[in-house]
Amino acid sequence: MIHEYALEPDLVATWYDRHLYRYFIQQFGFEKDTGNATGRVLAQYPSDMWLDLVWKAFEKNFGSTATQLDWTRMEELLKQLLQEPTVSRPCPPCIWDDEQTWLKNAEYENRRHPFHAIFALEDPRNHRNVVRVDDFMNMSTPAVWRIPNSIVVDRTADSMAKSLMPMLRCATHILFIDPHFSASQDRRFLNSLCKFLHIICDGSRQVNLEYHTGDAQEWNHFQQNCKNHLPSIIPKGFTLTICRWKERSGGERLHNRYILTDIGGVAFSHGLDEGPTGSTDDVFLLDKGPYLRRFKQYSAPRQEFDPAGKIVIEVDLKGIVNIGVTP
Repeated sequence: MIHEYALEPDLVATWYDRHLYRYFIQQFGFEKDTGNATGRVLAQYPSDMWLDLVWKAFEKNFGSTATQLDWTRMEELLKQLLQEPTVSRPCPPCIWDDEQTWLKNAEYENRRHPFHAIFALEDPRNHRNVVRVDDFMNMSTPAVWRIPNSIVVDRTADSMAKSLMPMLRCATHILFIDPHFSASQDRRFLNSLCKFLHIICDGSRQVNLEYHTGDAQEWNHFQQNCKNHLPSIIPKGFTLTICRWKERSGGERLHNRYILTDIGGVAFSHGLDEGPTGSTDDVFLLDKGPYLRRFKQYSAPRQEFDPAGKIVIEVDLKGIVNIGVTP
């Protein structure tokens, strides 16, 4: 429901045009005027060069004819784009060759870690993932640009994970929130979490992983289940932190279910666990206000909830498990 787009610097440099500026400034992250989630995030590819490449393209192609207003518009466009959630693709591990064009590099990088789409001025190699901007502007909205703000998923681990794959494989800070999480042997939560982690922990980046839940289960039983069953589903080289919280009288409730990330978030109606055979769930893309409220809330839960135990499970690159417990 959140997808990553690579934008050719030479293409973005043309967006100083006021008609293109007005359109594209609203198309990534959250809409500037409404706060509605677009489901699209900009890939800064490569992250340490992308902005400079845009300015170089603007200066080379339009610098001699651009007015002061054009320069100001370009500056504001880039400021707005980079204020929204973006995906960073540093080199390494991403692929970059100074002898190749940006587009050819992006096509190679797409093999390593796919973009949802690559938008460019031209598509000389008829690449299946490249969208020519002229084709885009002169046709009905292509499928790669249409992002639904809600979907219905089967309550199976495979279906839930597949529906969120584009978001999970790009985020670097991921918070799972379900007040009823359990690592028990019935595996309702374990199966879905295992699928989520398989997508997230693909070796392309480091990720901060947290699971936030309530305190309904007896502490000793809860922590023993976590110790017994979670290490086997955490990929090597990653750490999962499980935080339990207790509601305060008259305060916020641990009720809704979310997956929140540094590039946006979604809400589940039922839960992050598998459901009965044939059951489905509604998943909603969060607009800016709810997203920022919930991400802040669970990034600093002590402001609204009381701690009720924390378990940190680290699986190193050799598969050795280290577990830290705070009652």
